[in-house]
Amino acid sequence: MPDTKISDADLDEWADGAVAPLVNPDKLNIVQFEPPPPLAAYVTQLYYFRCEESEIRDMQPAALGHLVFRLRGNGKLRFADGHVDGMHAAMLFGPCSAAAEFRLSGPFHNFGLALSPLGFVALTGKPAYKYADRLIDAADIFGSEIDRLALKLQDGAAKKQMSPLQMVEAISDFLLPHARSVKEEHIRLIVAVSQWLSASLDPQIEDLLAALPDMSRSKITRQMRRYYGATPKPLMRKYRALRAASHLVDPDCTPKLRREIEALFFDQPHMIREIRHFTGRTPKALDGDDARILRMWLSKENYRNLDAYPG
Repeated sequence: MPDTKISDADLDEWADGAVAPLVNPDKLNIVQFEPPPPLAAYVTQLYYFRCEESEIRDMQPAALGHLVFRLRGNGKLRFADGHVDGMHAAMLFGPCSAAAEFRLSGPFHNFGLALSPLGFVALTGKPAYKYADRLIDAADIFGSEIDRLALKLQDGAAKKQMSPLQMVEAISDFLLPHARSVKEEHIRLIVAVSQWLSASLDPQIEDLLAALPDMSRSKITRQMRRYYGATPKPLMRKYRALRAASHLVDPDCTPKLRREIEALFFDQPHMIREIRHFTGRTPKALDGDDARILRMWLSKENYRNLDAYPG
């Protein structure tokens, strides 16, 4: 499949601050999959993103690192600091400190893997903080073989000869030999941080320190930057907003839970700023059509079984 190029003029136009409308949610198709057992330690979810529009603009909520294979179309990602990175056939981006804007020249299809904190470091051999809020050519990490894999996936998708399951099998065969061992102490930290972030709507740093009594605060901070791309306080802030948004887009969110979420923030303007910063949408938008898109990204209820999905 020939590569689709975006000119420097296109990138300049997209980076000049002009605001185009977000794509209609009905035009997006995002199918999420649970990772198969061989990838489960390294990948939190797999997803197949498709949109047939010629021009696509939307927001990617602040996330962990991703490895993405572009199957059709092209585009770029603009991060919170304003810099713009163009896309590649296979691309890697680190954890995001805020929502990122993508503008795509479509039709656009990709197949992505959201990497766990362990997965990012174990598979790349690099600390996450060096790639936070950056998108790079995955060949810079994995070599030219990943470009050949990307072309195989593009060709298989274009000819409708590869199902998502077959794509995952090919990606697994490529990635798993790259997996490096990680110190047991670091695994304990990752588990403790995961439990800390999920135990409360408003996790406190003191609780994390108490869960790791044999590690100093400076060591915890250093290793969190390595695996999560952020120190404890910014990470706590990000996940507080993301979890708040995930509950607010849940149709079953009760008035009591909504009040508890609102109480996490100083006032309503603070809540609006935080949720918009990390999801790219205001709380008001979470009650509208945009909630469907965020629900796709933030809720596990939409996951499919790879074996059963017809592709």
